[in-house]
Amino acid sequence: MTQFSRKLVSLAAAFAVVALAACGDDTEPNGNAPATPTGLAATVQEDNSITVTWNASAGATSYTLERADESAPATFAQVGGALTTTTYSDIDTELDVTYSYRVSASNAEGSSAASAVVTATPAGEAVATLTGSITASRTLYADTLYTLQGYVKVASGATLTIQPGTVIQGDFDTPGSSLWILKGAKIEANGSAAAPIVFTSSRAAGSRAPGDWGGIVMIGNGISNRSGAIITEGPQGVGEQYSGGTSNTDDSGTLRYVRIEFAGYDVTGTGQELNSLSSYAIGSGTTYEYIQSMSGLDDSFEWWGGAVDGRYLISYESGDDHFDWSEGYQGRNQFLIAFQSARLQPAAGRGGLSSDPQGFEGDNCPSGEAGCDAGNSQEPFSSPVFANFTLVGPGTGTAITSSGDVGAVIRRGTAGYFTNGVIARFQRQGLSVRDAQTNDHLTAGDLSIVNMLLAENGANYDADAGSNFGKAAAFTTANHHEDAGTAASLFTSLVTNGLDWTPVGAATTVPTSIAIPGSHTAGYFGGTLTLGDYFGAAAPAGPKWWEGWTNYAQN
Repeated sequence: MTQFSRKLVSLAAAFAVVALAACGDDTEPNGNAPATPTGLAATVQEDNSITVTWNASAGATSYTLERADESAPATFAQVGGALTTTTYSDIDTELDVTYSYRVSASNAEGSSAASAVVTATPAGEAVATLTGSITASRTLYADTLYTLQGYVKVASGATLTIQPGTVIQGDFDTPGSSLWILKGAKIEANGSAAAPIVFTSSRAAGSRAPGDWGGIVMIGNGISNRSGAIITEGPQGVGEQYSGGTSNTDDSGTLRYVRIEFAGYDVTGTGQELNSLSSYAIGSGTTYEYIQSMSGLDDSFEWWGGAVDGRYLISYESGDDHFDWSEGYQGRNQFLIAFQSARLQPAAGRGGLSSDPQGFEGDNCPSGEAGCDAGNSQEPFSSPVFANFTLVGPGTGTAITSSGDVGAVIRRGTAGYFTNGVIARFQRQGLSVRDAQTNDHLTAGDLSIVNMLLAENGANYDADAGSNFGKAAAFTTANHHEDAGTAASLFTSLVTNGLDWTPVGAATTVPTSIAIPGSHTAGYFGGTLTLGDYFGAAAPAGPKWWEGWTNYAQN
């Protein structure tokens, strides 16, 4: 909110106003002096200034506008000097203060009486706090600043609707404050490029950090391949059961043109974290598009089972993985961007730095986890589609982590289709396939990693002499292209305050292309998932779909 300070009016000006007012009576002009102006109005503007207007008085050569405020409503002082027009913009205002105005007209013969008084009040922003359970449908409005305090959970049967342009902040003073959409509940957050919906920290810009609040947790009735009563990650006693769903077409609502900033929480220190956007068994009836995670503590986007589709997803400065999936996730995603330039220090007491941050981290059902009775071979397998993606790591300007800094780690029995991607600037390597169960999918063809452009990575593949399976020889017919240039040479701009993901050079054309099976492309956002003939998340001559609604800040 903007507040304006008052200016002092000189005693001489105040005396002049009193003297002018004393020259006439309350209703009639003095001799040949002009008549009292009519039609005085005061209107508050969007910037909280007040525009004062009145009708012209015949014969007037100037006007005297006076103002009083609620602290001394009968004490008027001149503002604006000798005015020669019939409008004045009063920018010297404060929020929630009522101002009174009156005006008189003057010429060489004298001055009129003052007009009737009008008032105006620049209203402060409405505020509201959300706590506990939301059991009935509710709408959040753009003219109100909302604060999530604690674990706010939308219960089954309720729908939370959020207007475009609404800001919802997580309370920093209540660790883990977060929004949960439970099984059977919905969120309808339909922002726009001009008015995105923003979830952010309650702390001021410049003081914010990853982990300031908990993030968004979505829980649906989709299928997870873990058996038994499996509870969401996060603080003990707060989690909700998400296993046991039966419908991968379940509808949990819509997230469109939504930013999630400075989120995440790890209270246990054992890998049980809240992420920017956690999706547990979310079905394909749900819509995810135009969503940005910015400067989060843990993963930006993580999926546990389900089949929700997504497009136009951005992860900026993730604390751990940019995109992470497991437990039978089968959604399709196209046009994704991950960008890392730094390792941001988390807020105190909210978690530590990750030892294994990756671009992609894909699993099936991890061996040894409860409910993964068949270990990495648990069915139904994770089998997502990721198409037209751009993954850019932090490069050599940051310290390499102990087991991270890989563009795509594909492991623990996941299948899937990965195509038309750019993997660049990861210090350890670009691509790694980690275990025998995952390699079985690779050789069988239900794990496909094709049409890839790799550049400026420490290595592009698993070492030929190593025990992993993502070696260069495994991709000789997969249409991979190893570029000798830098990540920056592939895009219009990788400057943080002017990111432009439009491809240039080698990224503009896929010389040949290997298609995704039609069984994985039909019914995608009401049509068919169709690949362009370029690498990465943006078409060479296409729209800059990230512009206007995104933000890039580290604190």
